[in-house]
Amino acid sequence: MTSQAVSSLSFVVTCKGRLDHLRQTLPRMAAQPNAECIVVDYDCPDGTAAWVKENCPTVKVVKVEQATRFHAARARNLGARAAAREWLAFLDADVLIEPGFACDLASALRYGNYCRPLPLTRETSGSFVCHRGDFFALDGYDETLEGYGGEDNDLYFRLNHFGRRCASFDGKLLRAMPHDDQMRSAHFEIADIELSRRVNCFYNHIKYDLMRESGQNVLPAETRRAVYAEIRRTLVENWQRGELSGQITITLPIRHVIPVPEGLAIKRRWTYDIEQVAGSVGQSP
Repeated sequence: MTSQAVSSLSFVVTCKGRLDHLRQTLPRMAAQPNAECIVVDYDCPDGTAAWVKENCPTVKVVKVEQATRFHAARARNLGARAAAREWLAFLDADVLIEPGFACDLASALRYGNYCRPLPLTRETSGSFVCHRGDFFALDGYDETLEGYGGEDNDLYFRLNHFGRRCASFDGKLLRAMPHDDQMRSAHFEIADIELSRRVNCFYNHIKYDLMRESGQNVLPAETRRAVYAEIRRTLVENWQRGELSGQITITLPIRHVIPVPEGLAIKRRWTYDIEQVAGSVGQSP
């Protein structure tokens, strides 16, 4: 443990409809020695920003207005941009940390690492710590991703792709406060968590193929949005019909490395078949 490592930590926590949780979790973050806290009030209907300013005046607040739907990736990116320390610790509003969290974490904070709790649970899988240089080199969370799930695993994958190593810290240093799936999806456009996870999962898989094909660590935003829109349209329409299978076609950019005859062009497309595994039990709307 070193005081320098502890003092370089920024907690980033987002809130939309989770003030009841934040009232219990934020004081523990704010009490960590020599660490700063940033709360992103993502148009929270509970008045999170006002509560934080009154009860935790040392905590920075980023206030987002006129955002009916919660956008986890964007909210976390906004919090990261407001952070001033070397290491970014992302926690959900319902995650309670132990008093010695920052001190115990310090030994894992080494450049080249990003850190996740071990053992992992569904509720704590989004909790992680990352060097700010690595985070911004990859443009942070992919804001193309909407709804529930996928934005955290996507960032972990890209960090690995970027050559960073996943180190662990004691998962007993944090625990999530229980709540149901209805609260998880309350502020998303797609209310069904399973459908949202499928859209985001297939988007990530196709995006990684495109990254490998192009050799880019970060794909252009326009490309990502077009891919996501096609995946979402296909899966949502299938879901509404009670179908799990489907086909998605992605058009690739033209690269005429070898000249083609005048008047002709080569078009490149990838087709993905999404099929239900025989014997599996699917969910319908």
